[in-house]
Amino acid sequence: MKYTLLKKLREEFKYDIDLVAAKADLTDSEYLEIENGIRKLDILQAAKLGDLYEINPSHLLELAESINYNIGSYSRTIYAENYIESKEDKI
Repeated sequence: MKYTLLKKLREEFKYDIDLVAAKADLTDSEYLEIENGIRKLDILQAAKLGDLYEINPSHLLELAESINYNIGSYSRTIYAENYIESKEDKI
């Protein structure tokens, strides 16, 4: 099974498959096909999931190699193959 960016994001945010699928107007099985790399997101689905994860939808359309975002005092970079988690430096 392919470990995709969408799967990493869903696990990071601790979202259930049914919630994410509903947000993208997909059935659970359709969403799992996308999450497992069997089928691709369309632009509307990427926009909806981008809203859910508060990231640019182009990252979900595999137009970018990584995404960076901040949650609280943590900064994260998620790459297609792995991700790095680090604590932000306090100023």
